[in-house]
Amino acid sequence: MQQFKKFCLIGGLGFVVDSIFFLLLNEVTNNIMLARLLSFWIAVSVTWFGNRIYTYKHQQFTDVIYQWYKHMLIAHFSGGINLIIFWSTKDHIAMPVAFCFGIIAGLFSNYFFANRFVFVNNQN
Repeated sequence: MQQFKKFCLIGGLGFVVDSIFFLLLNEVTNNIMLARLLSFWIAVSVTWFGNRIYTYKHQQFTDVIYQWYKHMLIAHFSGGINLIIFWSTKDHIAMPVAFCFGIIAGLFSNYFFANRFVFVNNQN
């Protein structure tokens, strides 16, 4: 449970980073989708680094670039789950509740795959 709490803390940090960079980049680029994409990638990189040095610091890792790539992959997959849950529930329940359901589904997907695919001890 302690590991999940750390994962959530780093995810919260990622949310803050995502929000700040989205607002800044939207002002600079004047292209909302480009700002959203870039802020997401920055936030995912921050969460990867935070989880690597905090949540999973007790593990030994090699191949940093490949681990970052896998983290990006599962973040996009979990982001898709987030959006699907939001989109499929938004017309049936209150919008903020649908938003939260999407985030929670994405969180659990991200945590599940992080533990089984990204932050696995890859030393022989």
